[in-house]
Amino acid sequence: MAKKSSIQELKKLIQLELQECDSNKWQYVCEMQSTPKGYARIEEMIIRYVAKEGMPIGSAIALIEQELAHQNA
Repeated sequence: MAKKSSIQELKKLIQLELQECDSNKWQYVCEMQSTPKGYARIEEMIIRYVAKEGMPIGSAIALIEQELAHQNA
C-alpha cells in the first residue's frame, strides 16, 4: 500500500512541475505533454528516472528534454 501511495504522491509532484511548462526551456517536453498520451509517456519516463536512478524530478525532465531534442535533430 505504501508503494502505491508513494507513486501517487510522485505523480502529483510531477504534475506540479509540468503544469507551468516553460517552452523556452523544455520545448519538446512541453509539446509532448500537451496530449494525454504524451503526458502519460513523460510521466512514466520521469517515474522511471526518479525510482531507478534516484534523480530529482527537474533533472529527469531536463534529461528527457535532451533525449527528445536529440531524437528530433
